[in-house]
Amino acid sequence: MESQVIYRDRQELQSADLNNAQDFARDALDHVVSDAIDPGKGYRGFAASKTAATEVTLTAGRLYAGGLVYGRNEDVVVDVFNLLPLVTKKRVAIVAYGQEVETDIQPRDFLIDAQTGSTEPQSVAMEKHRRAEISTVSGVESPDPSYPATDAGVTVIAYVLLDTSGIVAIEQWKPTQLPNLRDVANRTTALESWRGQISGQVDTLRTDLSAMADRMQAFALRSEVIDLTSQLDELRDQVNEPGSYIYYGTNHFLTEDGSDTAHADFDAEVDEGIRFPNAGSATSALALLNPNNAYVEANGGFILPKYDHAIRLDLTGYASETRLAQYTYETTSYRQLTRTRTRIRYGSSKRVCTNGAWWRSGQYDSVTGIFRRAGETWEVLPADRPNTKINHRWIRLTRFWMDSYQEPYWEAVVSTQTINGQQVAQTFLNSQDGWLSQVGLYFSRKDSAGDVTVLICETGYGMPDLQRVVSATTLAVADIEVGAVSTGAGLPSLVETQVPIVPTYLKAGRRYAVVLVTTGDHYVAMSNTDNGVVQGTFFVSTDGAFYAGNLIDDMKMRLYFAKFERSRVSVELQSFELAGGVLDVDILTPGSTPPACRTDFEVQVAGAWVAFDAYPNGPDLSGLPALLPARVTLTGTTDLMPGFGATDSQVIVSRPKTAFTWVSDPRSLASPTASVKVQADLQHFDEADHDCTVTLLTGAAFDAIESADVVEDVVMPDGTTRRTSTFNVTSVSDYRVKIVGGTVSAASLFLVGELVEYAQS
Repeated sequence: MESQVIYRDRQELQSADLNNAQDFARDALDHVVSDAIDPGKGYRGFAASKTAATEVTLTAGRLYAGGLVYGRNEDVVVDVFNLLPLVTKKRVAIVAYGQEVETDIQPRDFLIDAQTGSTEPQSVAMEKHRRAEISTVSGVESPDPSYPATDAGVTVIAYVLLDTSGIVAIEQWKPTQLPNLRDVANRTTALESWRGQISGQVDTLRTDLSAMADRMQAFALRSEVIDLTSQLDELRDQVNEPGSYIYYGTNHFLTEDGSDTAHADFDAEVDEGIRFPNAGSATSALALLNPNNAYVEANGGFILPKYDHAIRLDLTGYASETRLAQYTYETTSYRQLTRTRTRIRYGSSKRVCTNGAWWRSGQYDSVTGIFRRAGETWEVLPADRPNTKINHRWIRLTRFWMDSYQEPYWEAVVSTQTINGQQVAQTFLNSQDGWLSQVGLYFSRKDSAGDVTVLICETGYGMPDLQRVVSATTLAVADIEVGAVSTGAGLPSLVETQVPIVPTYLKAGRRYAVVLVTTGDHYVAMSNTDNGVVQGTFFVSTDGAFYAGNLIDDMKMRLYFAKFERSRVSVELQSFELAGGVLDVDILTPGSTPPACRTDFEVQVAGAWVAFDAYPNGPDLSGLPALLPARVTLTGTTDLMPGFGATDSQVIVSRPKTAFTWVSDPRSLASPTASVKVQADLQHFDEADHDCTVTLLTGAAFDAIESADVVEDVVMPDGTTRRTSTFNVTSVSDYRVKIVGGTVSAASLFLVGELVEYAQS
């Protein structure tokens, strides 16, 4: 208390002294509230409940306004009968405001003559109260009623939704509730506990990053490796070329180029080498064994572990509103990228071939060669091919191959859509890897028609790039929530419109944009207080190609990312089946496995779950099981988990034959040759179990078979058998190379890794 009244013995006491004692105490309390608690508007108590069809009862409560405290010590009944809508629905705001009232009228004697002591009675108020008055503000009747506009001088306590029969719902208004110090203390304790958990990891990040940067200086760039591989290929060709030749060629068998797959005798698999073809196979798609599995969420055929929506970016405050209809109406075409794919291959035929390194040489398109589904036709544009080589990551281990694409979305498979309307966009910097699962938008007004298309896209030169859209969602106009605009003290009564989207993986350190396209006359709320949080710009499209930026205001929004319940989830899939038995499994699925996460496909063999892995850790399929129970185990953190697509996936189960026949494209020489040499690298070749014969097909119809006159084998340092077949022929201008291989068992296979041939005059 800043002031107090001084009382002394035998001193005259006046009414002003007693009043000052009270006023000083009240003023001191007002100062504490305004200085230390909240100088704005808020309330505590006033819990609203429905007590009759048209009655709302508020419990006792306090109103805080400008440092003053107004009270209501009894329940207040609010009758909304006279506010009921006539036809549709209406929202009514229950508001509070403060005023001072004098109460407790009592008769009291007043001295009128000090000498005679005569008095005169008067009825006067003996108490003065700061009372919280309760009132209502009615909104506009509508099938989808908006929140009523409220004056800056009142505080919203609750919103009541009415129909023609009475109260439908009561919404206690949280934004104006005064926080309790105990609640604040609990939240602070939780934050301190959280900081204690992560401080050991976060505090050392600067040192860790410095150490990483120092180590990275010793690594070669990918572009340098590609260039070195290309130069090595040229040098190797020069070393192997004979002194004089009519024809010289090599084939690494990464693609079917150079192979005549339409030839009547052709029966082989060209896949990083010439391999044994399938004796039987079955193709299916990944599918959940239990579509109602409670531990995962399937959204549009995409599977993620069960998650909640957690706010990662929140633009608070309110500055103004922006009318979307004031901008240019245009027809825009956008291109939506699709999720990149991961391919996992396991089985006896997956023997490692050294020529896999030639994917980096720049001569081959690894994307169409590896990630294309059976029967699917698409092509990576030449301009995109350098990126596909750089972003393709592969693992080649005995019986286990894995190919992944390091970008979450690609342009190999796209869908193009055309939309009409006005466009606005808000860019933002994504600071952490995560799955964007929901977008919160704030509309201050809405039109009666006009759905909103919500696009998430990448940016180019800091502006939205509608040629690289990663998510598209339609927000129906009926689902748009609208609050009342107030420019007075405190936040306006804006209501968040939550837009769930198919979970979209966003990479850390990249700038993305939320783009709104609509034909409706809607208004979005703007903020100018949190640009340091969003680190982006509000853009308006002027012609569908150029965007004008607003460097002051940002579109008010929230971004929600998936918060997972568990850090490890195993999900059973429908079994893999093949009559006659399975030796090989080939899984191709869209999805993303972020850093520090794992996606492990497993099968059940002899009652135990075993993940596909390198020999001898993987499952033993030598027993040729006809049915393989399958599951996938997703491992990560509660903030980041892997996901995979069931839609657009492909599973091929097969077993190989014990023989293959490969036939080359015709060779047409510039002049007749008298000698042809064919050098074949036989990898994992065992003379005791395997057989391989190289012949030439000659003649006008290539029906004459030329056997090798000389066959020489050299075992290379890596164990490869280099078999050179020499054919002494007479004036041959056209020929094909034919290779026939065999094995004693489908579980023991070899492959032809490379072919070098040259013809001499």
